[in-house]
Amino acid sequence: MLNTWLKRLLIGTTLLAASFAHAELREGVEYKKMAKPQAVAIAGKSEVIEFFWYGCPHCFTVAPHVEDWASKLPANVNFRRVHVAWPGRSDMEGHAKIFIALQAMGLDGKQQLAVMSAIQKDRIELRKEDVLFAWIKKQGIDVEKFKAQYNSFSSSASMNKLAQMTRDYQVDGVPMFVVNGKYVTSPGMINKEDGSITQVINELLAKDKPAPAKKK
Repeated sequence: MLNTWLKRLLIGTTLLAASFAHAELREGVEYKKMAKPQAVAIAGKSEVIEFFWYGCPHCFTVAPHVEDWASKLPANVNFRRVHVAWPGRSDMEGHAKIFIALQAMGLDGKQQLAVMSAIQKDRIELRKEDVLFAWIKKQGIDVEKFKAQYNSFSSSASMNKLAQMTRDYQVDGVPMFVVNGKYVTSPGMINKEDGSITQVINELLAKDKPAPAKKK
């Protein structure tokens, strides 16, 4: 009798959780519309941008959930990360330079969790160049190639681009996710720092599918 009651309780709880997970999103609660929508990078593809900072503890908390979600994305969804660059935040510039160098080498995604873990868990000061280069070597990354990108002239232009995107997308906190250049959501909006944020993103992707790219 008790087992039957427990089974019914579990089934009821599961159904309730499922209905909650697929409840209709509410504008102004789980997401908001961009005041000035932005064009997606690849026409005809859905797009998700994560604005983050290597030193943000909230970004670090949701990072494993985002990594798992990103690994299962279909080919028609373009996911990209953008390190924020707020004016006057010199503490962010050093971290943004690491992102820029890794991105130029095609390693930013692969090293995302490693960099955040080094900074926030191991308390390694990667904004000090000697410490950074020693750490880069330990990761099995070509140090000389990394230095070349880290100190390149184009690094400054890339930093300006990050700052411009931070302004254009009106990023006022991280992590912040933008879907198709139209919708904004964040763990702060849903008051959860777990996989729930990826459920919201998936529902926004389902809600808004871009038109096919025009044939030339």
